[in-house]
Parts: sequence; structure tokens; C-alpha cells
Amino acid sequence: MENSRMPVVFVGHGSPMNAITDNPARTCWEELGKKLPRPKAIVAISAHWTSQGTHVLKTDKNRQINDMYGFPKELYAITYTPKSSPSLADKVLSLLRDLGQEDPGWGIDHGVWVPLCSMYPEADIPVVMVSTDMFAGPEGHFEVGKRLKPLRDEGVLIFCSGNVVHNLALCDYEMEGGFDWADAFDHEIRDAITDGDFETPKNYRGIPGARQAVQMPDHYFPLLTALGAADQSDPVSVFNDYRELGALSMTSYLFGA
Repeated sequence: MENSRMPVVFVGHGSPMNAITDNPARTCWEELGKKLPRPKAIVAISAHWTSQGTHVLKTDKNRQINDMYGFPKELYAITYTPKSSPSLADKVLSLLRDLGQEDPGWGIDHGVWVPLCSMYPEADIPVVMVSTDMFAGPEGHFEVGKRLKPLRDEGVLIFCSGNVVHNLALCDYEMEGGFDWADAFDHEIRDAITDGDFETPKNYRGIPGARQAVQMPDHYFPLLTALGAADQSDPVSVFNDYRELGALSMTSYLFGA
């Protein structure tokens, strides 16, 4: 697939178990890695790195963070440590200007390595991590995406990882699909995005079911960063369009490919 401009991806990463079980998300990630133009590097915005301000990981060597607990041993046996790119981290900081700050204290967390180990199993593409600022609102996260957008023209994949619906307190671990309110919220966001309407996702608090769907905004905000990095004229593909455990959305988006 040839494209002079890299796309933007938002993935619903879901459970860490998606890395080791047979499931629709993992199958789709594997196909996505084959479909996309090969990036020179990846800038990954993770719901699992929360901060005050937008932090950029600048390091000579990425470390893997297993920020999940109580899972089978085979999950912790996965090693995913792609190299970093200090020069790209500097470029990200330059683009973010007053919004960004250097931070050497994080790594590749499971919100990122779980999908990437299926997309790019060789771990041979440099990754620079960017945090989710819990003190910025929707417009702030959208602005981060806008500032990172020029990287798309330099062969960099902007990769945002979270979940549109994420409420672990309400998850039913015996349930296969989603609660009605989770389906409705997810569908309204999906319909807006596919119509080129980025205002509705930014104003998500006005959508029925928002309090349940977005219990905490850490997993939702990376979607807004992805929208900021996308253009409303970009073609949009929706993948992994399903809910599980009642209160968890896997719905994911590809912009510009």
C-alpha cells in the first residue's frame, strides 16, 4: 500500500489478554500491520501513561512496563521492547512547544505493546511514547493531535490507544456484548466520526450514557488526540466495532488510509 502521508490510528486495546488469546481484536491488529504503509517510527499516545501536562518519553532504550496484575504467566513472558528515537522525541517536544515536557521515567506500557505486538511482532519500528494529560480537557487533547499532525508527512504513524467506553467498575465478566447504554454511546461517537463531525466527540459529556461510558477520561482522551491529528477530509475506517464485558468498547478507527 503506497501513501505519501501516514495515517492515524486509534485502537481500543481492551484486556491485556488480547495479546495471547484468539480474539477478533488480535486478528484485526495482525491484518492492520500488514495493510498499513510501513512507518519509519511510531508516536504512541497511551491511556495508561497519565500525567499532569503532556509528557514525552525521551530515552536511549525503551523498557517494557507490565502494568497489569493477576494475569497468566504467559502474558508476562511476552517481550516487546522496540528501540526509541531521541531525535524524534526532540521533534515531538518541538511541535508540542509549551504543551510538552521531557520525561525519561516511563516505557512501553500494555496499552501500547498489547496491540503493537500483533501489528509489528518483530518490534523493529522505533516508538516514542506520549502521555495522556489528566489536567487537560477535550480541546487540549485535540490540540496535542493537531500539533503532532506534521509528523504524518515524515513517515511517522500517530498511534493512539485507549477505549471509547471504559468502565471497569460496571464490567460483567460473564457478558459477551455491551450494555444498551454502552452500545448507544459508542454508536453515537462512531456515527459522528464517520460523518466528519469531530465536535460531538469533543463534547461527549452531552451524550446520553456518557457518565457510565467515560467513568474516567484517561481511556477516552486518546481518541480526541487522534481526531486532532486527522483531517476531516481523511477517509475513515472503523474496525473492531464491538463491545465486550458490558462496559468495554473495542471500537477503533483508521484515518487517512
